Formats: sequence, structure tokens, C-alpha cells
Amino acid sequence: MSAGGSADGAAAGAVDSMQLLVLGVIGGLVGIYLTGFLGSTIGPLFAALGAVCAIVWGSDAIRRVASYGLGTGVPSIGYMSLSVGIIAAFAGISLATILKMPMVGPIAALIAAIIIGVVIALVATKIVGMKIPIMLQCTVEIAGAAALSILGFSTAIAGSFDMTAIYESVVATGFIAVLFIMCTMAIQHPFNACLGPNEDQLRTLKCAASTAFLSMTLVGLMAVTAGGLAWFIIFIVGLIGWIVSFKAFVDASMNDAASTKWAGLWPKVEN
Repeated sequence: MSAGGSADGAAAGAVDSMQLLVLGVIGGLVGIYLTGFLGSTIGPLFAALGAVCAIVWGSDAIRRVASYGLGTGVPSIGYMSLSVGIIAAFAGISLATILKMPMVGPIAALIAAIIIGVVIALVATKIVGMKIPIMLQCTVEIAGAAALSILGFSTAIAGSFDMTAIYESVVATGFIAVLFIMCTMAIQHPFNACLGPNEDQLRTLKCAASTAFLSMTLVGLMAVTAGGLAWFIIFIVGLIGWIVSFKAFVDASMNDAASTKWAGLWPKVEN
């Protein structure tokens, strides 16, 4: 157990979880789909921004499930869900390729993540016996966020959500391993960094935005392999987003911190 939150119920927050779900799903899918309409220069930027939306959504889902005292289980559910995300993302776009319906890929990836997430959550609650009321909902949400973040960043690098393009630019190059670790850290780190008795949702979300945009800057560098100016646009927008969001996180941390004064070591004793 940890100081992650109360075991009496899900953590409350200033932003409704449904709003963040809509941000993650709609923002993630729209960003990925816009890649096919805005060309190889601007399109990848929106795919990366879609991944940022998914990461923020996933970070909030991590926060809610960890409010039941699973602070020490955040890395476990994070890596598990990102594994589901990778499997679901490639299953979705592979199915779309087989059916010769490429536009179905991102939605199929999200559906696959939901299905696998449900199965895992049922095993955890019904067989393993984890007594967490929101385990099913949050596992599905984190898996969905993982799939969209992986697919969004992969699309940003490849310039397309076509299976062949992603295989050549992301899988064959080994970037998929980097995305797995990077997206996992981006989703699970914010709550781990902010957990404690005075954890605040807005501060945690600001941290999530900073990790998401920092990941986006790295994706911009990886997108160099695709050529063109897309990598530079992704990198610059990601860097600006990281500076703004990280400053907001630091400011929120300073505002919430207790005032302290360094008093030196023990008092000087006169002989």
C-alpha cells in the first residue's frame, strides 16, 4: 500500500473524468485521422497532439485507480496497459490492412484495447480477487489511452497510420521499443510524482501535460527519419508545450508547498 490516496473511494478532482475521457478518445482519434487529410508536413503534428490528449486521459485514469491505495502498483498497471496498447494498435491497423479499409484502423485499435482491457480487469477482480470497484473502468481507459498514444506517436513518425508505413518507420527501426517505454513513463509518472496526502488533480494533470509534450519532442527527433519538415514542427510545438506545461506544474507545486525556512544546524553552544 502507499500514500496514493484513500481506500474509501476514487479520488475526487476539479475536472470530471468523463471530460478527460472525451478529450482522450476524440482528441486522439481526430488527431490521428487528420494525418490522412492535412498532408505529410502538418498532418503528423496533429497525430502527435492526439497522442498528448491520450496521455493526459490515461494519467487521470491511473490517478483514479491508484486512489484505492495502489500507489505502488502504478508501474505494474502502466506497463501492462501499454503492452495491451501496442498489441491493440497493431492488431487494429493490421485488421484494417487485411480488410483493405485503412480508415478503420484507429477505431479498430481502440476497440481491441477495450476488449483486452475488459478481459484483464475481469481476471484481476474475479480470479485474482482485487477489491477495486473501478478496476474494470480504469483498466479499459488506460488500455485505450495506451493504444491511442502509441498509434498517435507512431503515425507522427511514419506520416501515416497505414500498417506498412508504421512497420517500416517504427517497428523495423526499433522505435517501437522507445515508444513503449516513453509512453509508459509519460502516463504513469505524473501520479507517482504527485502522490501523497495533498495530491491535487490539477497539479497532477499539469505534470501529465509536461510528460506528454516532452515525449512529443522526442517523437519529433525520431520523425527525422521520415524526411521533410514535419519532424521540426513536431519538435518545436512539443518543446513549447513542455516549457509552458512544466512551468505551470512547478508554479502549482510551489503554491501548494508549505513555507520553510532553513535554520542551519544545531544552535551554537557557548562554553
